[in-house]
Order: sequence, then C-alpha cells, then structure tokens
Amino acid sequence: MDVNGYRSDGVGAAVAMVNFWTADEGAAPPTVDAARAMLAPYSFLVRDARAADLGPLADWSAELRRVFEAERLEDAVDLVNGLLDRVSVRPRLVDHGYGLHVHYALPGAAFVDRVRINTAIGLAALLAEHGIERSGVCAEERCERVYADTSRNGRRRFCSDTCANRANVAAHRARKRASAAPPSSDAT
Repeated sequence: MDVNGYRSDGVGAAVAMVNFWTADEGAAPPTVDAARAMLAPYSFLVRDARAADLGPLADWSAELRRVFEAERLEDAVDLVNGLLDRVSVRPRLVDHGYGLHVHYALPGAAFVDRVRINTAIGLAALLAEHGIERSGVCAEERCERVYADTSRNGRRRFCSDTCANRANVAAHRARKRASAAPPSSDAT
C-alpha cells in the first residue's frame, strides 16, 4: 500500500524534470508554460512557477540525473543524501480540498523549494524501498532519458514503450542478419 502519494509524485517529477532539462539536447530552451505543463501531473501548484525558477530547476535536474546514472547503491545514497541536506523539510498535515495529506514544505514556501523537497524525498523513498535496480538511464543505446519503475514486477529498463520496441526490433534484426550470414571458413 502506498500511503503517501508524494512518493510517486516526487519520483515521477524527478524523472520528468531530468528528461525535460537534460535529455533532449538541441531542444529550444524551455518556457515557463512548458515547465508548468511538465510538472502539472505531479501535484504541484504550477501557477506559482516563474521564469526565474527555470534556471534553478534546470540545475536541480542536472543533479537529479546523477542519481539515475549511479551504478552503485552507495553512490546513489550519497547523492540523495546530499540533495536532502540542501532542502528544508517541515512536514505537516493539510487538507486544501484534496483530502488530508502530508506536505513537506511550510505554506508559502517558494515553488523551487517545494519541487526540490518533493523530488529529493521521492528519490530517497525509491532508493530505500527498491535500491537502484528500478531506476536508471534508458537501455536503448541512442536514448539519454531516465526512468523509474514503481510497478509491482520492477523489470523496466527503458524510458518508454517506443524505446523498448526500438531496441527489441534492432535485436531481432541483428539476430536475423547473424543467422543469414554465410558460415565463415577458418580452414587453412
């Protein structure tokens, strides 16, 4: 049972932010409206986002990316602990029309601070519950996007079905080419 929706929202927001700010090289700089649209599904009051928040959020996203790139649990834990050291968590129960739930920031906290707090706590919960086996950089060799698998079976290795299909088709074609190739003659 997931008793705290912020865990999944924080993890989802971390993935979305990393992919939004660090994975699509050559893309036009994000706008406030684009950043709001990207963060809206993760329970943030995105109307509070301002143009001045884009730089700090992009920098935070680059730091979050390092967690997904970590190859050892110890490294990921150190990175997340470093993120947690930089946020001020003040949990409190609130009900503002969405049912009673925990907020990790005081009312009136800056938008960037709320995003940092929730993504750091979400990644901490993911590591505590699943280690690094359920997150990483997409296994499709041409993709730079990250993923976090919060499913029951935890077997995800791609950022999307598109990348999974692309990798599977490439592997199938490679096997087909290998089986169709004439046998090599090593006889001398």
